[in-house]
Amino acid sequence: MTATITRPARVEASAPPRIPLRYRIPWKKIMLYLLALGFAAFFIAPFYWIVATSFMHEADAVSVPPQWIPQHPTLDNYLSFLDPSRAEFASRAVENLPRAMANSAIVATLTALCNLLLGVLAAYTFARIPFRGSKVLLMVYLATRMVPGVTIIVPFYLLMRALHLLDTYLALILSYTTFALPFTIWILKDYFRTIPRELEDAARVDRCTWPQMMRQVFLPIATPGLVTVTIFSFLSAWNEFMFALFLTSTIETQTMPIIVANFATDINVQYTVMAAAGVLAVIPPLVIVMAFQRLIVRGLAAGSVKG
Repeated sequence: MTATITRPARVEASAPPRIPLRYRIPWKKIMLYLLALGFAAFFIAPFYWIVATSFMHEADAVSVPPQWIPQHPTLDNYLSFLDPSRAEFASRAVENLPRAMANSAIVATLTALCNLLLGVLAAYTFARIPFRGSKVLLMVYLATRMVPGVTIIVPFYLLMRALHLLDTYLALILSYTTFALPFTIWILKDYFRTIPRELEDAARVDRCTWPQMMRQVFLPIATPGLVTVTIFSFLSAWNEFMFALFLTSTIETQTMPIIVANFATDINVQYTVMAAAGVLAVIPPLVIVMAFQRLIVRGLAAGSVKG
């Protein structure tokens, strides 16, 4: 008889047990959240430091190691703008800051209004009235926005001097409008094209004149775009430093960035008062952006993806 050899059955390696979905660690989400927290800290930390410094005494602001939380908080840095005697160091910049804030508000507001008026007229022309060379002209407008301001500051200065406009509000308004207008035209031009022409035709059927149609029908629909470009031009004028430095020379027209820079002198640097001035300079733009953030997003989205 022949013996039969039985081979042992082949044992297949069993797969490791799967971990239920509810017990898995979402590493991708954790990394995404950590990156988001890192970016948030990167942007928030400088602003927090300015706010904290604005409530410190000068000795605490320059102490080593630095104080992240004011140990002896004070409001004197803010009150010194109303009563300069409260400042730890006497400075002409402390006395001039309220007037500089008023100058910034006046220049930024008038720049926004002038930019809005000219931008609406130009953008409506490009959006509704076809003419030869319109695309080339739009590219020229865009190219002027790409030119660095430092390259034309000297011609601007000479032009304003020839027109006897140095150290005036008008010099700042003209220069700021020059840089904000191309952006306004591009955004509003694309936004206006999203508005149906039938609305304008219906207004003409109702015997509305062109100004009446714009005021009662067209511009109310374009409110998001108008708010976007108005805030952009306001913020650009509010924060601008270089042209204000060259075109103004007295407190009658100097804006807030110029006065804030004067807190740093060859003798000393007033860190706490400078921080308080920086906080005051940030509050108006921050409030405006927070109040109109939805309209800004709608205006930028419609003006950038549709044409």
